Amino acid sequence: MKIKLLLLICLLFQVSYAQDLSLGYSANDLAQHPMQDLAKPGYLQSAADPSFPATQIRRITNAGTGNSIKPMYSTIQAWNADESLMIVYGGGTHQLLNGQDYTFIRNLTDVNPDDIETIFWSFLNPDIFFYMDGATDDLISYNVQTQVKTVLVNIRTISSCVSSNGLTGGNDIQMMSWDDDVFAFRCGNTAAYYYRISTGTLTQFNISDVAYTAPMPFPSGNLFFHRGDVYDADGDFVRSLNIAGVQHSCLGKLSNGDDAYYNVNFEEGVNGGCQGTLVAHNATTGDCFAVTTYSDYAYPKSGTHISSLAHKNTGDGWVAVSCLGFQRDGIQILDQELFIAKVNEFDADVYRVAHHRSDPDEFGYFAEPHVTISPTGTRLLFGSDWSGTEDGDSVDSYVAELNSYTLSTAQAVTTTKSIDLFPNPVNNTLQLQSTLNRTIQFSITDITGKQVYDASFYNDVSIDVSALANGLYFVTFNNESTLDAIKFVKK
Repeated sequence: MKIKLLLLICLLFQVSYAQDLSLGYSANDLAQHPMQDLAKPGYLQSAADPSFPATQIRRITNAGTGNSIKPMYSTIQAWNADESLMIVYGGGTHQLLNGQDYTFIRNLTDVNPDDIETIFWSFLNPDIFFYMDGATDDLISYNVQTQVKTVLVNIRTISSCVSSNGLTGGNDIQMMSWDDDVFAFRCGNTAAYYYRISTGTLTQFNISDVAYTAPMPFPSGNLFFHRGDVYDADGDFVRSLNIAGVQHSCLGKLSNGDDAYYNVNFEEGVNGGCQGTLVAHNATTGDCFAVTTYSDYAYPKSGTHISSLAHKNTGDGWVAVSCLGFQRDGIQILDQELFIAKVNEFDADVYRVAHHRSDPDEFGYFAEPHVTISPTGTRLLFGSDWSGTEDGDSVDSYVAELNSYTLSTAQAVTTTKSIDLFPNPVNNTLQLQSTLNRTIQFSITDITGKQVYDASFYNDVSIDVSALANGLYFVTFNNESTLDAIKFVKK
């Protein structure tokens, strides 16, 4: 009952799916923004990144000294379809959290996926995720509300895979197709398949060397990626992509809706070019380009992970990236940073949004950030030991709440406080409305803290902001209300 109520509340405040995630950030900013000291936020508390103040970073877990709780992986969606629930991993179990206020709900001890990463939220139904049971090899649809498991098919039976070979998703786990229809797997190192749920059909890939890796479905479910190559729905080879070895990557879409492969290319591709921390490949055409070029962003960063799973943002092409860098001091461009990019067919814009403050010296793999973008793209989940001058004592999960997320929830917040601010973003005239029936003092400051406007109003006021420079501003209300400053963007 509690989860159902939370789902209903969250549905009332769903944000526009075509949001512009760049609001409040500078496109293609090549200036250094060194990481600054910042106290580790308390559990469920947030802090603004001093170098990127438009972003709020909120700690959503409380792992405790020597422990870690973090995202499953960058290629696996952490949030459900409407972002009302989410999953992190720690203490040997998957944990179900409230997707909006991040409070703990329960451990998912009643499911047994064949790997940590093989829990796949439905792209369509917020109550459902899919997994292959590690003991029975059943492909299961699991309802988080009722905890009812529905067996869709037994993967071992349909594939006739010999028990000793082992069934698994392989070494390069990605999500199912974005229509919940296609699940891919391998039978040991002997054969690879995909199963289409809607038609109940099994297709074997024509691959001579499985290399212990199952082909993974692109969002369309009609193309598949396997170790640098693209295969079609018949399981046949289509083309090789211009990559320099298979590195950390994620399957997603370009802004035109084409299936895309995003990766870090430490060297030029086999056909030349396409070297960078983030490289985009069109799976349909084979075209590629560096989103973060060597000339602008220097040599590709170590410890790079990519997430392109913003499936509810109909703009498509939104990608999130986390980088460690070689110095790991947060001084050089992209070192210790999170950034997002809007990727088109032949070009892109990059927006640097936060430092993740994680150093894997103490915790190794578990301290890698493994950034995971939310379905709408407005939030970035990542793991961090919150290193400062010394290594942190635990790895927790954090959410970087982008400026677009704060703006999207401002209307709900201000309504409960009896003050509304609109439109947001604004071009010329900003409106403030109140139902408090008293005079309210307020001020407007820019992102540097400089006050640009100071006045009062009773119930409503129109403010001419046409002379303000484009950018991020804050309205602070100085009255009996406990309302915090509200962000708005001047365009």
